[in-house]
Amino acid sequence: MKRRISLAASVMSSLSRIWRDKILQLSTKIRLYQALVMSVLLYAAETWTLLSCEKKTLEAFHMKYQRQILHIHWSQHVTNTEVSARTGLPPVVDSIRRRRLSVFGHIARFTQGTPAHNALHCQVGLACRRSLGGDWRRRPHAHWTDQLHNNTGSVPTNLWKQAILWGHGKRVKF
Repeated sequence: MKRRISLAASVMSSLSRIWRDKILQLSTKIRLYQALVMSVLLYAAETWTLLSCEKKTLEAFHMKYQRQILHIHWSQHVTNTEVSARTGLPPVVDSIRRRRLSVFGHIARFTQGTPAHNALHCQVGLACRRSLGGDWRRRPHAHWTDQLHNNTGSVPTNLWKQAILWGHGKRVKF
């Protein structure tokens, strides 16, 4: 994740002339930011298991560069919600959540012989049978299916059934 942040920061700095340009509209700058910076930042983000400190780091990066696009200096005391309202961009964590659910649905709908389908099906089954006990001296590892559960509030097996029932054409709001 740190590598992704540094790559996105370098893309952002290489576009500094665009961000300073007074002629370009804000909507154009926002679309460029999404296409060039956010795509680099969130490359393969749907596979990450994020801790809360990493979520905060991603959100801080996102806010910092939105402020740069809007020409907001740190001494102006503009809140993050106001910055988000001006740009109209969702939080980074929401984008990752949407991508994660999309990938989960795609893999769930693969044919049964596909290795990715079999591996995820096994992981979903293990997530339901995972015991709450275990080694109490260590922090439990965060699993990708646990992230799905935290994002949706639904058990991975229910998500699996929903993804298969709804198919490719319809959208499920989680």
